[in-house]
Amino acid sequence: MAAEYEVLATISIGLILGIGLGLIGILLGKLLAPSRDFPRKRERYECANPPKGRARGLFMMQYYPYLILFLTLEPIMIYSFLFLLETHKYPVNALILFSSIVGMLIPPLIFGIHSARRLELWSAP
Repeated sequence: MAAEYEVLATISIGLILGIGLGLIGILLGKLLAPSRDFPRKRERYECANPPKGRARGLFMMQYYPYLILFLTLEPIMIYSFLFLLETHKYPVNALILFSSIVGMLIPPLIFGIHSARRLELWSAP
């Protein structure tokens, strides 16, 4: 019974500290930031230079599908290593869990592969 209260107290203290420090950071940012809005603050910059004329180039998201592929494949690899650690204890449960996790990660993987192959999405007009 006492151990349950220790766990609850630890979680509560961590939650209160996390939220409290976040709120302190937000309040300090509001208090220390300049209150006036400078027009130059909202202007675009190219390599930290003041803007002159129109923008030089387009911001293309050509590597976005590769990011999706990485963010999909990395958890699959991590879960596969965890799967290998747990298969000797509960092989059926581990297989069901691993299959469901991989099943949930396959649609973003297919989307990323499909998007990466569509060059017209990522090339300049």
